[in-house]
Amino acid sequence: MKIFIKAYFRNKLGTKNSRRLRKEEKCPCILYSLNNKEIPIYLKYDEIFKLKNIKNVYNKKIIIIFDKINYLVKINEIQRHIFKNNILHIDFFLIKKI
Repeated sequence: MKIFIKAYFRNKLGTKNSRRLRKEEKCPCILYSLNNKEIPIYLKYDEIFKLKNIKNVYNKKIIIIFDKINYLVKINEIQRHIFKNNILHIDFFLIKKI
């Protein structure tokens, strides 16, 4: 089963902008790669809902569609709210461009 997620580039970084994104029902994320290049992206919470229902999501390979390029990624870390269990931030690790 392949998981496809559409991502968008975010040009404003920082706590203030991350909070603004969450109020707009978007989740700030980072796409890490081996050459230490970080790509700041965000996902809509509708897309994240696909990840919530998958068992062992950390072991699954996910295809992120971003800027007309497909990236094969794995989830590195998911940060959740301590009480509400909402997803606050996701770190992805780039395996390869497809």
